[in-house]
Amino acid sequence: MQRPIGERIKELREEIASIRNANQLYIQAGKKVLDAAEQERRIQRLQEILDELMSLTDWKKP
Repeated sequence: MQRPIGERIKELREEIASIRNANQLYIQAGKKVLDAAEQERRIQRLQEILDELMSLTDWKKP
């Protein structure tokens, strides 16, 4: 059984907040090279979240 859309959106918002915090720490640390790979993974995950949010709202299109 699929989870309700509202629940999934809530989870994605929480994940975005976590990524935002990690990005702030990355910037404050001076963008160290070792953290660059993690930063790239966070950017990729944000794109995946965006794609998922778009697919969740596709049903609203006429």
